[in-house]
Amino acid sequence: MSSSFSFPRPTTTTDNLEDLYKVYGVDRAVVLDLAGATETPKTVRGGYCGAYRSFFHSCGLTFPIPEPVLEILEELGLSFTQILPNFLSHLIALLVRAREEGLPFGLGEFRHHVLVKRNKQNPGTFLVSPRPGRHVIVDVPYRDEKWHEQFFVFNVDRASVGDFDFSRLPRNWAENIAPSGSSLMSDEIRGLIEAPPVEGSEHEAKYSREVVATPSVQAQSSDRLVRHLVRRSSFRASGSASRSRASDRPPLISIRDTEDEGSSLEERSPILLSPGLEDETVPRPISGVGDLISLAGRMRSAGCRLPSLASSAEKKAYAKVAVASSKVMEAFKKYVVVMEDRENEAYTTQVVAQRAKIAAFEVERDQDICLASCIARRDIEKQYREVLESLKENLTSKKKEVSAKIQLQEVIANIDLLNKLKDGGLTVDAELARLKEMEGDCEGLVASAAVSDWSITELDLPQVSKDSVDQVDGSSVPDGSDSS
Repeated sequence: MSSSFSFPRPTTTTDNLEDLYKVYGVDRAVVLDLAGATETPKTVRGGYCGAYRSFFHSCGLTFPIPEPVLEILEELGLSFTQILPNFLSHLIALLVRAREEGLPFGLGEFRHHVLVKRNKQNPGTFLVSPRPGRHVIVDVPYRDEKWHEQFFVFNVDRASVGDFDFSRLPRNWAENIAPSGSSLMSDEIRGLIEAPPVEGSEHEAKYSREVVATPSVQAQSSDRLVRHLVRRSSFRASGSASRSRASDRPPLISIRDTEDEGSSLEERSPILLSPGLEDETVPRPISGVGDLISLAGRMRSAGCRLPSLASSAEKKAYAKVAVASSKVMEAFKKYVVVMEDRENEAYTTQVVAQRAKIAAFEVERDQDICLASCIARRDIEKQYREVLESLKENLTSKKKEVSAKIQLQEVIANIDLLNKLKDGGLTVDAELARLKEMEGDCEGLVASAAVSDWSITELDLPQVSKDSVDQVDGSSVPDGSDSS
């Protein structure tokens, strides 16, 4: 890099920094400071970054610096202080336009519309020039001789650069820009820049504006960019009103509109972006200083109408685009509905299948419980029968034993009686009276010792129906099966 470029002493004052806070809406959380005696755009103290006042009062920049701006500088391999206001003006204009149309924007789209060049007058710095047929803004100075004199520094933190990792930007100035590939969105961005919406078809244009105004995927930094630029436009408008009372009309934004890249560079009529002035004669475009600020503010102001096209051919072309866009959106909505229906149907099918499985498990569980209960009752009945049969056998044996003892005692008593009668020691009448007395006593003893029948039919045992027994006998449980 040539060392012939010497940095002049910055002319920025504390009043200039205070003006950034008050007039241009810089948040007080952003720490601004004057450059030190040894600081230049190439050598800035640690934790700080350099900037130029023209970035704010001419280019529409504000804090925190939009992430797309920093990301594009990162891809180019450039330091923040290497770019000219001309570079930043075109970058912000394209970012705002892409944001308003709900399209992503990156380095590929930027380089599709502009050429990045070295600034030969100030080696190490870079500017841009629009490619043929792709003029976006006019009246922006190609070079600003005093842009580097109003230099200052700011602290790099969340308030100044948001969530962007500022260490990704090089601190040393690059000699060349980094190579980059093309973007798939170049044609879409080019179509939006070169063919603004048509006023002709009221229904189609209205529907198209609704479609375009609803971006599918937007980066948070792009939202912040438009929000800050709208705020900047309010500060700019208030400052302009205090300096000039000649006109109550809002400033106009002139945008070049060309057919394609191969068309001539002949200028077309400037496109009016101010609300409420569509039917009036278009005056001469204002200076490019306020173009970018007004672009962001006017596009979102109440009652804003998108710019009209210059020819009937463009109107027809845009009408076709609007109809195609509406069809695409309608098809997409139908696709979303179909996918939601399929998802709901699949969910319902899964729920029904799970409920069927639960019902089957419950039936199997009830069958297992019933089977186990029947088997248990049958086992208990079998054990009762075995016990009762054993008692019955014991009782029968006991009766036989008692009967034999009684017979034996009767035989012995008869023998004793006959012996007494033979010896003459006993009279018949006396013995008969004694036996009758004993008969009454024995009858009382028999009555008091009477017991109930011990047979199985007389016992109160749990009963198992014949159907239950048949069901148990006919049921089969697979070996190793698990019940719920």
